[in-house]
Amino acid sequence: MSESWLGDLQGMARAARGMVSGRLLLLSLELRRARHGLVSLVILGVVAAIAGATAWIAFWALIAALAVHFGLSWPWAFAGVLVLNLLVLVWVAAAMKALTPMLALPASRRQFHWLFNDPMDPEESSADGRTATPP
Repeated sequence: MSESWLGDLQGMARAARGMVSGRLLLLSLELRRARHGLVSLVILGVVAAIAGATAWIAFWALIAALAVHFGLSWPWAFAGVLVLNLLVLVWVAAAMKALTPMLALPASRRQFHWLFNDPMDPEESSADGRTATPP
């Protein structure tokens, strides 16, 4: 009877080992595939950034040329382009600053408080990730 029980236990251990081994192999293969996909995405992102920057420069050169065509001098046309680009830059910087609290992973930190338990962290944070200020 004990040999049968021991055999069953060994069979279960082999099955569990095989299941874990199979899942680790699957994870390894998927991570390799994801790495190749990520490299492709980064390369395509660089190409898109170059194309976008070129189009942006061409667009503003066209705006400046149109401004000169309608009677504005070149220095004023370039000044207008510069001001408009600086306004876009300020808007982008403000949007980026508003999004940075999301990088703190507030929901995950709440779920894994035992892992991220930092005594310097505030007690609660709001749903958007910003720390709550006392009234």
